[in-house]
Amino acid sequence: MRNAIIALIAIITPATAGAQPERYELGRKLKLFEIEWDKQTEAVGRKRALEVMPKVMQQFFTFQFGEAGRTLDTARFALLDKDPPSNAERWIAPIHLTPGSRLIDMDAKELPITLAQFYKPDATKPEKVAFQVSWPNEKLQDVAVAKFPTKTSIALPKALAKPDAAEDVALEYTVELDGKPATSQSVIISRVANLKERLAQLKKAAAAPSEPPTIESATLTERVDLLEKLADGQTLETDYPAAKLLLEAEAISAAGVGKAYFTADKPAQFWMSVPTGKGKQTALRVLVPKGLDAKKPVPVVVALHGAGGSENLFFEGYGNGQIVKECEKRGWILIAPRSALAFAGGGPPVGDILDALAKRYPIDPALAFIVGHSMGAVQTIDAVQAYPKRFAAAAALGGGGRVRKPDLFKTLPVFVGVGGKDFALGGSKALYKALVDGGATAATFREYESIEHMVIVRAALPDVFALFDKLAQPAK
Repeated sequence: MRNAIIALIAIITPATAGAQPERYELGRKLKLFEIEWDKQTEAVGRKRALEVMPKVMQQFFTFQFGEAGRTLDTARFALLDKDPPSNAERWIAPIHLTPGSRLIDMDAKELPITLAQFYKPDATKPEKVAFQVSWPNEKLQDVAVAKFPTKTSIALPKALAKPDAAEDVALEYTVELDGKPATSQSVIISRVANLKERLAQLKKAAAAPSEPPTIESATLTERVDLLEKLADGQTLETDYPAAKLLLEAEAISAAGVGKAYFTADKPAQFWMSVPTGKGKQTALRVLVPKGLDAKKPVPVVVALHGAGGSENLFFEGYGNGQIVKECEKRGWILIAPRSALAFAGGGPPVGDILDALAKRYPIDPALAFIVGHSMGAVQTIDAVQAYPKRFAAAAALGGGGRVRKPDLFKTLPVFVGVGGKDFALGGSKALYKALVDGGATAATFREYESIEHMVIVRAALPDVFALFDKLAQPAK
């Protein structure tokens, strides 16, 4: 399995950078599927959906993004009580809106938009269909659509009158059938007063040398790059609250990159970057829970995403951000680093990341847990061997890994979870066998019946956290 996936990654590596709009739309469809999955508790509906899902990964890895979107929609429909979906539902499903830019100046009067179909539906256009867009508390605007794609512009709400104004707004687009809303989605549009000048100031601040480099200086560099891409009209893999991120960057710049901005007394989710070696930095997303106390260290969970994903996948995908909810209710810190498209040796430097964040947050060094999915599972096994005795437990979900130093796994609790319909089944079984053959006494293997690759994380997380909870409980 591992060699096959490495070959696929080698193929898709040059293409993923140019496939961000497709990644965004696939991410949105995956989230819709996850939301519907939570609503559907009947085993029959879930089984129907799982029979469809195995196609998604092959379609993604072979650049059939539209077909992957179709499969996700089909799986979502399979979850519904009404099966099969109506002609109108099938026709509406692939429609999506792309704004000309997701970060615009506050003085902009219009916003270019494109309405298109992600794939060609197996359905005919309904007779009475209409399209509308709206801002919060603003009148709906009709959009004339004669064919797909349709490019047009919509009027923007009145600008905020402050020179330092910045806001993140949900632009909602609705498809109506017979005068009634049939479906609606939203896209985050960020409006910033004096955008060009403020970006230029941030870019200048980010270019100033910082010795030694800090989390703030690394974050400022990464943040400027992100904001410039959004202002340039690029579609990234998720909706970013760009106005919030810009204001945060300005606060970092105003205070100076030598002063700590990211501290334990600011509970929230953060995008940040951490210096991880000479001239290097790693982007990550972090959950800082409420109520942290410097005198009371808490467990930390490091989550490594799969190939083609990013630091956002554990926060917004994988069970609609299930791991975030699990950490929030326990008051644990969650760290999701961005990983390059590589397996062995290509994982993020999690040891350096933990060292850096331990200077800001009360992390219990004896209770550092690591979990990875797919490529992240391989990297999880590598991390345990690269940073001996750093982790209290590890979980490899939907993926294998090479056990080069079996002694490090002899007493370490390792959970290997995989779906019965997962293409990684063989690799996960091989990993567990290697652990046991190497003398591991605390390794656990579980195969989840009918579960496939994209659903394994949400299926296995309850068992993963049951293991983490057992280890985190105070000794009696």
